[in-house]
Order: sequence, then structure tokens, then C-alpha cells
Amino acid sequence: MSNLEDISATVTKDPEFEVSFETLEDPEDALRLSHTHKWLVVILVSMTSVCITSISSVWSLASTYIMADFGVSHEVSTLGISLYIWCLGTGGIFLSPISEFHGRKVVYVSGLFIVFAFQFVPAFSSNFGAVLFSRAFAGFFASSFMSVASGTFSDLFKKTKRTAHLKHDQDGELHKALILYSVSPFIGPGLGPIISGLVCQHINYRWQFKIMCVWSGLMTLLVLLFVPETYEPILLRRKAKRMRKTTGDERYFAPIEVHRASLYESILVSSKRPLMLMFKDYMTLALCFYSGFILAIIYMFFVSFPYILKTVYGFDVQSQGLGFIGLILGLSLTALLSPYLINKWHNRLIAQNDGKHVTEHRFLPVMIGVFIAPIGLFIIAWTSYPDLHWMGPISGSFVYGVGTILVFNGIFAYTVEAYRKYTASAMATNSFVRSLMSGVFPLFGLRMYEAMGIQWATTLLALFGCVLIPIPFLLYKYGAAFRKKSPYTWSDY
Repeated sequence: MSNLEDISATVTKDPEFEVSFETLEDPEDALRLSHTHKWLVVILVSMTSVCITSISSVWSLASTYIMADFGVSHEVSTLGISLYIWCLGTGGIFLSPISEFHGRKVVYVSGLFIVFAFQFVPAFSSNFGAVLFSRAFAGFFASSFMSVASGTFSDLFKKTKRTAHLKHDQDGELHKALILYSVSPFIGPGLGPIISGLVCQHINYRWQFKIMCVWSGLMTLLVLLFVPETYEPILLRRKAKRMRKTTGDERYFAPIEVHRASLYESILVSSKRPLMLMFKDYMTLALCFYSGFILAIIYMFFVSFPYILKTVYGFDVQSQGLGFIGLILGLSLTALLSPYLINKWHNRLIAQNDGKHVTEHRFLPVMIGVFIAPIGLFIIAWTSYPDLHWMGPISGSFVYGVGTILVFNGIFAYTVEAYRKYTASAMATNSFVRSLMSGVFPLFGLRMYEAMGIQWATTLLALFGCVLIPIPFLLYKYGAAFRKKSPYTWSDY
């Protein structure tokens, strides 16, 4: 039973007048959008995710200037990163269920506008408390793109009878869209320090927040103009309203109109599903924990990598920011190349399995990435010496970026496919756990590196990554059994 049925009064309607989408002739149907328009939506949503995650990390190399300007300690200054990340994960718990009641676009536009508005506070305010509050509030509403985006892609590339005649393979298109989106939350954090380093080296550090004002404002406008509503229950409601108006028959209705939910119910009561997924679905918890660990190390890089480049090689602020290019290249190049390789491998497995698709096949890139990510950390650890070239740790970050994308490609694709009915809630759960972990790591990262030394601190992270290697192999073997026991998993296959 859905949350709509749990929390809302049910109105009896004649089932003969329940509207639905039978063909692609209905003007409200999102599936009738052109292929170009669908991919414009994918690109805009992914670019907005880059913007949102850049806001999280643009603080990193400005921390020294912020400490001096406001007279705060390193740990207090780092809260500017941690609060944003924590709220980025927490907000999705509340905002993603709203999208399941009131649509994707209202969450997108309202959330992004609030993010834009709160970028003015760190850009101009002299009150550090207000700055931290703005970071937390912006992160909370920025979460809409981190948790609802995958639901939009699932809406656009849904596999139904209406799309059977389309020349584009819907599952393949959905997989490509998810891969493009999955790299955006990682390119953003890598891009943030580059922007921060260049601005802090040549201009006042506050200009980086002004740049974020312009960028987030532009994305708000583009999303408002070019990203339509895609959630089918909301679109069916629009069709029902049109049918009632054009025919004069008030008996036409959409399912979502039968089960009405107030804003209070949408936010507070329906938010239980992402939390229930975390505590009652152990497969979700395992995937969330591993993706959280991988992403948390990237956020630790924001304090540890500048420390390595400054301490070992004497890099200035601008060069420390440019040191993240290796990570960005690893993330972006893998995102571009992996779809072809993964799809080719995936199709081969289907052929070997008598043409039958298995949802757990989505774990295959994860099973490669879990080896590559620790290798990248080992390279960073044992090439960070003054008598070795500075390309050593940067190459290690490149390798880690490759492993990261492979891990998240598999986890995102599996989550959307296995939990397709509750995609937004499942992704909100993942965002919550990984953001919680990502916000903690920068707080102790610098102290750990100072106490243990660069080599052993990074090696400790690599060894812990090695301990987690069996997770995707166990889920690959037993995932089908876990899905049968879960009340939340669902698949077309």
C-alpha cells in the first residue's frame, strides 16, 4: 500500500472514468517529448547538480581566509562544508516525497530559487553565524536535485507499451542518463576547489560566492523555462482537468485526486519511506554505506589534498586548487567511456543468460570499482614524498576518480531499476547516508593527517576500502533473494 493510501482519505469514483495514458497523443504525456528535449532536460538537471555540489566545496580553499576574516578555528570554519553536506542529505528525506505528491518541477524550481537566494549571505554578510545558517539552509533545499533527479529520468525513459515503437531503447537511454547524472555530483566537488583557488589567489575570497550567485540564478531560470513536469500521476491529474473542462463531465478523475494529501502529510508523514528503506531494507543500507564511504573520501580530499600539496610540494593556493584536475579527469573520462563498455558487457551477459536480464547485473561496474578505488588511495599514500614528482598523488586521485564513477554507476543504476516504483525515496535515502558520512570526514581529516602522517593516514583509508570489497560480490549473489523479501523493491523484469 502506498503512502497516499496510508495517509489520505479515499474518495469513491467510477473506475470507468479514471484517466490514463494509452498512446502518446495526450499533450500532457511526458513520454511524447522529443528525444532532443528529453536529453536537454537530462543535461540541465545534471549541470544544476554540478552547480549545487560546487557550492559545497567552493568553501574549501577559502577556509584559511574565512578563519582570518571571522576569527574562527579550523574545525568551526570546516562547518561551512559539513553543514551544507549534512543538510544536502537530510533535505532529500523531506523533499523527495513531496515530488511524489505534487510533482518534480515544483520541488526543482522552489528549491533552486532558495539556494540562489542564500548565496548572497556568504558573499556579503559579516556575521559568521548567518553565513553558517545560510550554508545549512541552502544545502537543505539543494537536496531536491540530488534526490528527485533520478525520478525525472525514470519518468522520461519509462518502458511501456506507449514507447514500444520508439527507435530509442528506453532502458539504454535511462542507463545513459543516469551515468551522465551520476558523474555530476563528483565533478562539482572537484570543480569547487579549482574555482576557490583561482579566486582566492587573485581576488577577494568572497567573489567565489558571488560567482555561485550568478551560476545558481542562471540554472534556476533555465530549469524554469525548459524542464517540464514529468511525474505521471501529476500529468494524469492535468489530463483529468482537461477532460472535465472539454467534455463538461465532472466524473473524469486521476488516481492522485482520489487519494488527496495535504502539504503537512506530504512532508512529515510521507517522509517515513526513505527512513524505512534505510532501517528495514538491509540491501539499501549496505549500498548507502559503501557509496557514503567512497564519497566521504572525496570530501576529505578538500582538506587533505591541499595539505599534501602544500606540505610536501609547497604549492600555493591556486596550484592546490588545480591539483584537483586529476580527480576531475578520472571522474569525467570514466563517465564518458564507461557507458559503452558497461553496456557491451551487460549485453553479453544477457546473451549468455538466454536473453534474460538480471537486475543484479548492474553490480558489475561496482565489482571493478571496489578494487580500483583503494589502488588510487595507495598510490596517493606512497608517492607523496618531496623527492618524487607531484604528479604521483594527482595520478592517484585520477585512479580513485575512475573507481568512484564505476561504483556509483552501478549503485545508481541498480537502485533505480530495483526500486523503480520508489526511485525518489530510494535515492533520497542514499543521499542522506552518503551526505551524513561526507560531512563528518572533513571535520577530522586534517587532524588525522597531522597525527598519523600523510602516508599512513591515506593507507588506513585504503585498507578500510579493501575490507569493504566483498560487499558487491555478496549482493550480486544474494541480491535477488534480498529483493524478494523487501516490500520496496520492484522491477519490470
